[in-house]
Amino acid sequence: MKFTSFEEMLTRNLHDYADKPAFRYEKDGSCVTVTHAEFFADVTNRKKYFLDLPMGAVGLYRAYTYEWIRDMFASVLAGRQTVLIDPSVEGALLQKIALYADIANFVTDDTTADEVAALQLSPVRVPTAQGEGNLLFFTSGTTGASKAVVLTSKSLCASAWNGNDKLTCRPDDNLLALLPLSHVFGFVCSMMWPLSQGACVSVGRGMRHLHDDCAFFRPTVISVVPSLLAFLLAKQALNPELRVVLVGAGPVDGKILAAAAAAGCEVHFGYGLTETSSGVAISTGDDPFAMTVCHDSKITLAEDGEILIYCPECMMQGYYKMPEATAAVLKDGVLSTGDLGSFDRDGKLHITGRKKDILVLPNGNKIYLPEWEQELQAAFGGNETAITMKDGVVTAIVVDKSGNADVAALKAVLDEFNRSKPFDMQVTSLCVTESPLPRTTTGKIKRWML
Repeated sequence: MKFTSFEEMLTRNLHDYADKPAFRYEKDGSCVTVTHAEFFADVTNRKKYFLDLPMGAVGLYRAYTYEWIRDMFASVLAGRQTVLIDPSVEGALLQKIALYADIANFVTDDTTADEVAALQLSPVRVPTAQGEGNLLFFTSGTTGASKAVVLTSKSLCASAWNGNDKLTCRPDDNLLALLPLSHVFGFVCSMMWPLSQGACVSVGRGMRHLHDDCAFFRPTVISVVPSLLAFLLAKQALNPELRVVLVGAGPVDGKILAAAAAAGCEVHFGYGLTETSSGVAISTGDDPFAMTVCHDSKITLAEDGEILIYCPECMMQGYYKMPEATAAVLKDGVLSTGDLGSFDRDGKLHITGRKKDILVLPNGNKIYLPEWEQELQAAFGGNETAITMKDGVVTAIVVDKSGNADVAALKAVLDEFNRSKPFDMQVTSLCVTESPLPRTTTGKIKRWML
């Protein structure tokens, strides 16, 4: 069933699956189960809190727990514009996000409360919606180039239905949510997808338990980014009950997918964007890289191979307070993705690369390359600098025409640069060359040649 709101989905679950498990999570070493009826009551009771808050957007800034999920639904149902913030963000970037997204009210926990207390806020008072509030997702929430994508509960429900039309989650399934819920892939494919089918969501216990959460919760389905799947395979952490693995949000090595299939899992690869409320294509056959376009999506290719998407039910409302940026990529309902692709003879979509100056990491995070390269080039004393992915590692290429570069000094500069970056996005390799960077006649780096 395709829902048009969160309330419609939760009400259906209350009527059809009242006593079935909706969530499982760990508390004091034991596994706690919450039924769909209990979750509906929890959200309804918590909604009163958000209705009583002063007018303004809500920043959901806490660890990804059962309480995070309850608060997200309650805030949206209360008509609040709800901003989903990665709990690892802090300091100046948190301040920037809060002011940009007009956050007047924060929901925190013990690990994030102090960061919020240090903020100086004077936000625009965003009025409460008459219906359900919009949700703001950041495209790459760890750089100054991030944009907040405005999505609705309707578009997110449509996305969950769109994916399930090609890859079914059953009411008796148990999906283990290991991904960040402030990112649209984790939000839809770890939470909305199973909930929309009356299934159970097991809430992962965080980084320290990635290696043993499968053994603890015994899932039948997991959604993962490539780097997480590689980790789980290396740790031999996949449980025997696991039947489906959905991989997305970044480039993946075919050997990793083959290893998961060899472990007895049905492996699928999905493609989508924050702007499209997550997935628009998914593999359904033996080739995990040959993807079928989802039911409510239409994909065409521009002359240069850029993927163009038309999916009116799942499409974003726009970038928050950025009408020019929105108009630059969304014309007549068609999104220019910046991704390059091709169709095979069977009409299946294959992703072949990137057109834009963005590096998508295996964990799904994105680096806006011009911003980082400008910062690094200044740190390297003006030497030409580029960032690329080499042998699976984020690498800085530095041009030193003298031929006698002090590599140790350059590495020290790189180490200092990395201190300001999230640990899972750091530039960990350095390549020094005497040759100038390959550029077009207009001066842009030919990234495909790096």
